[in-house]
Amino acid sequence: MTVAMIAFVLSLAFTLIYVYVADVRSDRHSTEMAGWLSRSVAADLARGDVTSASATMAHIAPRTAILLDAQGNRLAGPDSQDLVRNGEVTPVIYEGETVGQLLTAHLVTDGLPLPLPTMLAAILCITGLAFFVANYFAQLTSTQIRSINDTVKTLSKRKLANGDDSILFFEEFRSLRVDIVRNIRRLKAEISRLTNAAYTDERTGLGNSAKLVQELTTFTAMASFEKPASYILFDADGMQQLAEAYDSATSHELYAAMSRRLANAVASQEHNISLPPGSWPVFALQSDEFAVLVDRVGARADIMRLVRKILDVLKEPYSISGKIIRMPVSAGIVMIPEDGQSPQDIRKRAESALFLARRTDSTDFQFYSPKLDRQNAARKRLEAEVRAAVENKRFIPLFQPKIDLKTGRIIGAEALARWKLESGRIVSPNVFIPVAESTGLIAEIGAQITRQACRAAARWHRLGFRDASVAVNVSPLQFETDDLGSMIIDAMTEAGLPPKLLQLEITESVAVTDPERLKDVIGPLKSMGVRLAIDDFGTGHSNLAMLGRLPFDVFKIDRQFISGLYTDKQAPAIVEMILGMAETLGMETVAEGVETEAQEKFLRQRGCDQYQGFLFSPPVSLDRFIEMLGQDKTRSVSEVS
Repeated sequence: MTVAMIAFVLSLAFTLIYVYVADVRSDRHSTEMAGWLSRSVAADLARGDVTSASATMAHIAPRTAILLDAQGNRLAGPDSQDLVRNGEVTPVIYEGETVGQLLTAHLVTDGLPLPLPTMLAAILCITGLAFFVANYFAQLTSTQIRSINDTVKTLSKRKLANGDDSILFFEEFRSLRVDIVRNIRRLKAEISRLTNAAYTDERTGLGNSAKLVQELTTFTAMASFEKPASYILFDADGMQQLAEAYDSATSHELYAAMSRRLANAVASQEHNISLPPGSWPVFALQSDEFAVLVDRVGARADIMRLVRKILDVLKEPYSISGKIIRMPVSAGIVMIPEDGQSPQDIRKRAESALFLARRTDSTDFQFYSPKLDRQNAARKRLEAEVRAAVENKRFIPLFQPKIDLKTGRIIGAEALARWKLESGRIVSPNVFIPVAESTGLIAEIGAQITRQACRAAARWHRLGFRDASVAVNVSPLQFETDDLGSMIIDAMTEAGLPPKLLQLEITESVAVTDPERLKDVIGPLKSMGVRLAIDDFGTGHSNLAMLGRLPFDVFKIDRQFISGLYTDKQAPAIVEMILGMAETLGMETVAEGVETEAQEKFLRQRGCDQYQGFLFSPPVSLDRFIEMLGQDKTRSVSEVS
């Protein structure tokens, strides 16, 4: 009874101290954050930029702070009279002059989950209940022990009365004790194994996503604006393509090698600043992502240097199964607590920063900033709109005429995808193509354009323009689909288009990456009469020997060489080389992006066969293109007569 009472008193004392310290810590952190928020909006308020100051307030403390100007007028924050009466006042000072006031409630959530009186009452009730339950079981146990002692004494007296003075042993109890201890040890070992498995990535031995959430919670609680922490998310950009090019075993081996290299790089940086091993935990997340939690480093400049060193290590070549593999790596960085105070927000914002880093050519890592949320929201809206446009078949082809340089006549057109809104406005492919490629919708868009282009060409063929062909682009992602060949055949059959009037344009990179698949997919189409053009020629890494083995009929000279004919000293030589190569291989040539008469004259004098570009016409609707065909035919007839 005395021991239970002492335990009760100690538990109560510890609880009271803990509650008091937690509440004081919450107040101190709130004061620190109020000061930081005051400094963040001071410059904007001094300049009169209320919009920027309001955006900062909405991001940091949307419901727990009010910003007032020097005259006491509310500029930002909720219209809360309780906050006005009871909020903590923090002056907003810029270059020694008070330009406003900040009224704040508790800005951080690391205090008590309940108000102090409620928390104390709940703890007292729970502690008291625990005391009485423990006391009850203690009395019950004492009763059982006394009963066992009485039984032992009775048995011992009987043995002594019978003249047997041997010691009384309870072998059954001893055997039971050994079994219980053994089972408890086995159970503890199994629990430990299951716990490790739940928090460990089995491929690498690093912490997994569940462990990351646990560690993020700890780091977030310990971080402050004076001593921030950082969450760094790494992504191996080409892991999926590697798995498709080789096999899953190679990608798994590379992932394990990258995890070891990352762990060693982090351990080396820990050692450089005299931190204990394991201070910065490393995690293996998805099949191409890793993460590192860092503290005690300092400002963003220090984090930048750290991330730069780790990226340089991860980008060094890997030797996997006799292959030398280089893997591009990007990183997204979140500062804690500045950019987030919950594991969910931190991870989401790191993904946003990583997405931007992967799309930015000038750098391979990015810090999170609030504007990324707005950009992501806009990107998601655009993705939803593109999906809806695909479902509603809002993508249409426009036709850019292709001109014979010898005769000046229209000999066909290239079908270019455009997004037509319900308002009738045409959206540029520069807007929707990147989104379509990232979401995988580009294949369906390509199929829709191919079917419409075949119907359009069949229409002008029936109108008497029997030699005008149509060219459609096949994107790299569309080329990977299994039904590409059957889709093209069905499109021609349904439209009634002669195969000889269809031309497929495939990029040079696709042809070089998988020439065997190119032959398998295009072979049946070629045998039907469909023609094949290599698009954007000159921008890739093909060679004459390979091109001679591939079933191409046409070289399309990329517009960057045409536009540079009179500005880039190398462009004329490259164009002449391509024209000579095409002549050697017996292929036609088409120049893209011709916009001036000087460019057209250069190409005609060098023997180029065809051109397309704004010099003759931009892409036009089907009806307008048919009208142009009629005008071209009339002009040709009049010239003959």
